[in-house]
Order: sequence, then C-alpha cells, then structure tokens
Amino acid sequence: MKSRRRNISVFSISALDLFAAALGAFILIVLVLFPYYKLGGTDVSMEELEDLVQKRRMAASTTQSEMAQIRAIQAEIRLMEKQYKSTKDNMSTVEAKIREVLKQTADIEIPDPPPVPKPDPKPEPKPVVEPPRSVGRGVEFSILGLATSRKDIAIVVDMSGSMRSHAGNVTAALNEIVDQMQPDNRFVIIGYRGGPTYDTFPSGGRMANADATMVRGAKQFIDGLPRRFGGGTPTQNAMIQALNLRPQAIILISDGQPDDGSPASIVTNITNRNRGRAEIHTVAIGKYTQDKNLTLFLQAIAARNRGDFVGRSR
Repeated sequence: MKSRRRNISVFSISALDLFAAALGAFILIVLVLFPYYKLGGTDVSMEELEDLVQKRRMAASTTQSEMAQIRAIQAEIRLMEKQYKSTKDNMSTVEAKIREVLKQTADIEIPDPPPVPKPDPKPEPKPVVEPPRSVGRGVEFSILGLATSRKDIAIVVDMSGSMRSHAGNVTAALNEIVDQMQPDNRFVIIGYRGGPTYDTFPSGGRMANADATMVRGAKQFIDGLPRRFGGGTPTQNAMIQALNLRPQAIILISDGQPDDGSPASIVTNITNRNRGRAEIHTVAIGKYTQDKNLTLFLQAIAARNRGDFVGRSR
C-alpha cells in the first residue's frame, strides 16, 4: 500500500498573522518615538568639545603651577623654621653666658671710694674800697669819682622798688652830680622803673643848659623821686632812651640787675648802639659787694664804652 505524501508548512496562517501584528506594532512605535530621537542625544558639537577639553587642560596647568608655588612656600617656611630654631639655640647660649658673667660680677667686691676732704672755708671777701678819682688828669671835673671832660651828660637813675632802701644814698649822689654842673654843661635826668615808665627832668626829656634855674629845678625833682620808687628794673630800655638823645656821656645809677634781658646781651646791644660815641659811666648803689652779677654787669658796660665804674655804699 502506497503511503500518502504530506505537505509540511513552516508558517501557518496564525504565525503570519502574529508576525504581521508584531511588525506593525514596531513600525508604530518607531513612528511615535522618532520625534524624540534627537532630544535623547547631545547637541554639543566637536568644536565645543575641543574647546571644553582645552579649558580643562589650562585649568589643570594653572592648578599645577599654583601647587608648585605652594610647595615652594612650604619649603621656605621649613627653611625659616630651621633658621629660627638655630637662632633660638644661639640666643639661649648667649643668655647663658650673660647669666654667667652677671654671676661673676656680682661676686666682685667694689671698695668704697675714699672720703673727699672738705675744702677749707673761703675767707670773707674784703670790702671793695670806693676808688677816689683824681681830678688832676686834665679833666673838666670829677663826679662821684668819675672823671670826664664831656659837656652833655645824661643821668639815668634806677627807680625800681628795691631802691627805696637806698633813697637817701640815691638823692645824695644825684645832688652831688648836679652841684658839679657848670653853665656850659647840658644835662637831663631820666628816672626809670617797671613798665617801662619814665620820670624825666626837664619834663620833656631833653637836655637843657645847667643854669641856676635848671639846677634848682633839678634839685626839687630829685627830692621827689623816692616817693615814686617801685616796680622792676628795665635798664636796657632806659639806656636806649638816653642814647637816642645823643649825649656825650651817660651816668647809670642802679642797685640791681636788669630784668628786660640778660646782662650779657644788654651790654652787647647797648655797646653796638652807642658805637663809641658816648662815654658810659656806671655807679653801683647799696650793698653791691654782695651782688657779684650786678657789679660785673656795670663794670662790663663801662669798660666797653670808655667809661668807669664806682660803687657807692653810703
């Protein structure tokens, strides 16, 4: 008996349907997702990527340079720490030596200095003898022992408060000067005290001839001076007032140092202003032997202006 031939079918109708359905579904999914394809990728171009890579390389290079600087600074810090430690060790050694020297010096005994012998007491100064001046030297006359041949004379008298204790001596000296005046003499009296304030005779402060009327008026002026004594001793200003009158001689009478400048500067200033035109004679009133500075001041101003110095203690 002959066997029946079979036809074998790889795909059945059902398989084809299934395959066709799967393919359609895939196509449909592709069509739906296609618009989102580019969104899922990247928009960065190759140039932008290269630029980004270059920037990152530069940043890395900068970072390496900064790290190198940091390492150099760290090396300097370590070196400084090493030097500081060495210096500290040296200072410790020096301090130890100083302590040792101080200890050694503390053990040294310093002997007491020998006693200083007391100086012998100074002898009492001898009183200055008022030097009488001779009138036999061809001079015109002698005033209080001051010899002069000058005709125009300015008498400058200290009227400070300290002169109250010498009032009788002052008036006696002034009267003696006025009594020596001759008719061909001219004179003026300038009294000065703190301020400066001036009392002058004649009242205008100008020199006048020494006639009998002038002499009588001068004596009345002299008698009233002690009632106006008071204040300081502006000697420099008074001497400038006298020099402005251009006298041939000035007689300065005072019992104390000036208070309108240092004595040395006043001597220099008056000498420069005078320029050798007038003789300047000085008279120390009272206890001048106990006032060395007054005596030196009056002696210096007389010596530098062709004058003489005398003291009048009574």
